[in-house]
Amino acid sequence: MKIGDVLLVAGDSIKSSGLVAAQKPLYAAAVSSHVEIGLGDGTFVHATGDGGVHVVFILDELAKVKEGWRAIRLKGLTEEQEEELGKQALYFLRQGYNKAFMGKGTENSSFCSELVAKAYERAGIEVLNGKQPSKVAPAHFDAEADLQAEWEDVTDEYRERLVDIRENPFPYQLACQTIQATMARRHIFSKRRKNVFDMMEALSESDGDGRMKKLVDEVKTGLREGRNLHFWDEKDQG
Repeated sequence: MKIGDVLLVAGDSIKSSGLVAAQKPLYAAAVSSHVEIGLGDGTFVHATGDGGVHVVFILDELAKVKEGWRAIRLKGLTEEQEEELGKQALYFLRQGYNKAFMGKGTENSSFCSELVAKAYERAGIEVLNGKQPSKVAPAHFDAEADLQAEWEDVTDEYRERLVDIRENPFPYQLACQTIQATMARRHIFSKRRKNVFDMMEALSESDGDGRMKKLVDEVKTGLREGRNLHFWDEKDQG
């Protein structure tokens, strides 16, 4: 299980079946209604209608989908590219769900396959012939899984690893929960810092003393340049 892997699944609801059927014009052999991007060791980032973009654990996901799920991996990824993919997948956390499936796309929402394509795009890795992320459907990843030209099917590798995960899920669940908690804590502190910065800038403007505004700008620059991980909605770094 590597960073950047794509999990292809189909739900057992009427809605999921309808979504698969709706994708047949894109790819006649489409079977997936949902895709997720891996962070390694069973942790994934995905976008859903009820939760937007969030982090999930593989056992929780597989308990809700049909058999026949698959996992694919882009061939030739370097460790540096995998690391960048992980950062960019997390970049979109907390976005809303883009209900305009295969539409124009927005800056603050994503549907499942759009999210995966956005992560690859932000990481500087071209997939699906550079197709616009908002025009990417799960069916396009189904086609790649079947063709196996640029992607390889690693489902068997996943099934073997799942034996270990099911026998001893705790360390894998803990890793996923740690990511969830760390990202939530970062978001809370970021919002608090922004509120403080806004207050300081307002005071600086009201008393005509530019020193406080200069200090805020310096702190924001330090945050921006010192961070290894960024998010679409962080406003505490300018």
